[in-house]
Amino acid sequence: MGRPNLRLRREVRRLYSVGRIYRGRWMHVRIGNSSLPNLLISVRKRFGGAVSRNQARRRIRAIFRDLLPNGSNGKLILISIADAAGETRFNELRTDLTSALSKFGLLDQ
Repeated sequence: MGRPNLRLRREVRRLYSVGRIYRGRWMHVRIGNSSLPNLLISVRKRFGGAVSRNQARRRIRAIFRDLLPNGSNGKLILISIADAAGETRFNELRTDLTSALSKFGLLDQ
């Protein structure tokens, strides 16, 4: 296990205090300005085994890359996946993430 990134930890704490949030059916998305543009995906252990958690992360990351191919440009984005999202289809996750990103004004529509 590597060394903890204390700067990122501080940015995440600030994201929880002053960031904006979107509460969707399958995920909660928090966003805030940051000098560390990054995408963080959080999946609880209650979600399932390691294989299903990693698959959920890969699905969200693929959707995010498809929607924003150039990244988040100065934004720190934290996506917390709901425990019931393991049963959902790819298109439902895509719809939820699309509405979150459009609410924050990151999508050009």
